[in-house]
Amino acid sequence: MKKIMIVLMLTLGVNVSAQVSNFEGFWMSLDTSYNILITHNNDNDLLTLNSFSFSDNTLVKESISSIAYDEINTVSQSENNWNLLIKYTIVNDTVMKAHYTGSTTQTLIYEKITD
Repeated sequence: MKKIMIVLMLTLGVNVSAQVSNFEGFWMSLDTSYNILITHNNDNDLLTLNSFSFSDNTLVKESISSIAYDEINTVSQSENNWNLLIKYTIVNDTVMKAHYTGSTTQTLIYEKITD
């Protein structure tokens, strides 16, 4: 029984890591000037989300509150005092949905530009 539990835990860890890697890349949406760069550092197993706008010259700080199989939840505060809870969900290899609540409530679709 102990071996089965260990195998299940390892399998779940590999599946979550593989799915989180689908988030990595540069994401853009036609509905906003904000782009998202998601990177993963293998050395410390740290995932980083950077949202920024070239046209507004604004950086949004995002802190990850939870990571699940196909979803990342963040808390963000922008330089212009917008506060948001954001739920990123992978739709497929090149499409990600972001649901925003807080200073605004909306859902945006992002397309992956590069891995």
